Amino acid sequence: MPGDWEVRGLFGNEYAMENAVDELKKLEKVPDFKILDRRNLQVVVSKSDEKTRNLVKNVITIAHGYVEADAPIGQYDAKRAEVKRKKLKEYEEKKKAALKGH
Repeated sequence: MPGDWEVRGLFGNEYAMENAVDELKKLEKVPDFKILDRRNLQVVVSKSDEKTRNLVKNVITIAHGYVEADAPIGQYDAKRAEVKRKKLKEYEEKKKAALKGH
């Protein structure tokens, strides 16, 4: 059953994330997860499996993490790319305005 939903967790330190990973491994139905970097974790589940999604979110919270995304796969990355594009555009506009002012 391919996962079509992702829950992303952001942790303050590596130890907290390791605790969350250990707890995920103890679940009855271990979801697919991927450690993105030292403080970010991606867990892929089925959209229809709300029980597992809620368990994953609770595991992240209990391990002193923050649920950064609970959305269809790819939506989080698209939203971050859009925010980055907007910030870059604003920066370029400010840079142009500053150059015109001199």
